[in-house]
Amino acid sequence: MAMKVLVSGDVEGNLPALFKRVEAVNTKAGPFEMLLCVGSFFGPGNLGWADYKSGRCKVPLPVYILGPTDQSQLLPYPDLAGCEMCENVIYLGRQGCFTTKEGLKIVYLSGVQATDILDAKSHNFTAASLQSLEASLRWDDPKFQGVDILLTCDWPRGISNNAGRLDTVDDLSVGSPLVSRLALLSRPRYHFSGIHGEHYERPPYRNHQSGSEQSRHVTRFIGLAKVANKEKKKWLYAFSISPMSSMVRGDLVSQPAGVTDLPYREEHITVGGGDKQQFFYDMNAKMEDEGRGKKRKRDGDTAPPKPSGPCWFCLSSAEVEKHLIVSVGTHCYLALPKGGLTEDHVLILPIGHHANLVDLPEEVEQEVSKFKSALRKMYKKAGKVPVFFERNYKTQHLQIQVVPVDKDLASTVKKVFLENAAQLELDLNEIPSHVPLSQLAVQGQAYFYAETPDREKLFGRIVKNFPLQFGREVLADTRLLDMLERVDWKACSTNKEEETEATKQFRKMFSQFDFTME
Repeated sequence: MAMKVLVSGDVEGNLPALFKRVEAVNTKAGPFEMLLCVGSFFGPGNLGWADYKSGRCKVPLPVYILGPTDQSQLLPYPDLAGCEMCENVIYLGRQGCFTTKEGLKIVYLSGVQATDILDAKSHNFTAASLQSLEASLRWDDPKFQGVDILLTCDWPRGISNNAGRLDTVDDLSVGSPLVSRLALLSRPRYHFSGIHGEHYERPPYRNHQSGSEQSRHVTRFIGLAKVANKEKKKWLYAFSISPMSSMVRGDLVSQPAGVTDLPYREEHITVGGGDKQQFFYDMNAKMEDEGRGKKRKRDGDTAPPKPSGPCWFCLSSAEVEKHLIVSVGTHCYLALPKGGLTEDHVLILPIGHHANLVDLPEEVEQEVSKFKSALRKMYKKAGKVPVFFERNYKTQHLQIQVVPVDKDLASTVKKVFLENAAQLELDLNEIPSHVPLSQLAVQGQAYFYAETPDREKLFGRIVKNFPLQFGREVLADTRLLDMLERVDWKACSTNKEEETEATKQFRKMFSQFDFTME
């Protein structure tokens, strides 16, 4: 059964004008099931919002809104993960997908694209947002058809390609490549955007290559102007839609008059940005097969690379000091370090030759996570919490250093790291928790990376003259372990007999948490 839906452009806090118009349209042509709002919902003043929030004024129908597009708009949002703002006004969240009771599938992406991933703010999205959506939508599954509606604040870059250039919006210089990428991958039947103050209804475009691929449904892009704008540009759009899950295929893939080819080309979905913005989630992939980009090929698709010379950490290497090994999994192993900072300092290492976290195949990543989880449980029993760090500099084999601190010091770790880095004039920044490391490191780029007990992530690029013992220096700080005399691992080294006994004791401590024994 068809549903009636309303969509508005940027409200920018002009609530009385929005709801007055919506109420009139709903009375005349309704009832409408919902109102979807793209672009900026809040703005300067937010006239009348307090009345709606308190319940003195009623919202005439369910309203779904996107998140802030600027730091100045953060205040009205009590929870950026998504929440009910007041009766009948629901903030959807940063990104995600929800399905109505009728089966209508709606995907949304709040905010604007970050210009620098290291400086991403609460109102920004990054390539990691698309990875999150991919995980939930599984658009690489052959059974994935597409979605009914896509809501974004920004326009997709290049949307007017194959449809004639726009006079009012240069969509080759404005708009977001990530939004273009999202539209390409999610294949919405309707895509609504705002923030540019223009109304633009693009001719429908195909989601398949005409003549060489099986027909699919078309996408209609509608850019909406700001609510109650003086130029009287269209800002409210009404339409009827049946969920694709309930439609007969012939009706779903019917090609209307004036349909064009897919607008997006490689230059529209390419994410640039110099040294500070690199995406290993291959946003620059060429469109393949069914008009979709692919993830970059993972190292796990082939055998691990061979070391250029002797490696002290490849498990098959003759150089490995096997008396230090605690536990061996399928893809990773635990071992004590030479000259550990504490008696419960341990390393997580890949069995094969992998240089750093960025280059790990998925199956190795997963086992690294399992070892991290097991170590957290072990340290918790002792009243401690782990700090994980990696120095991808002057090493050839990944070593994840794991050093526990007292649980009461968990919230201090980030501060000590950042203050030490600032004193040494090192590049180290906290990065958003949802941004994977692979989005930050240029291939071959030296870097330092740490995860605090509170799951905060710290990342810095290494240019030159980076102190090799930086991670140990921070943890040995008087505010954490207070053992500055143990910063240099060589000063902490012991003989083989003592190392063997230490390994035996650690193995005993770890045994009840060791998933490799299951």
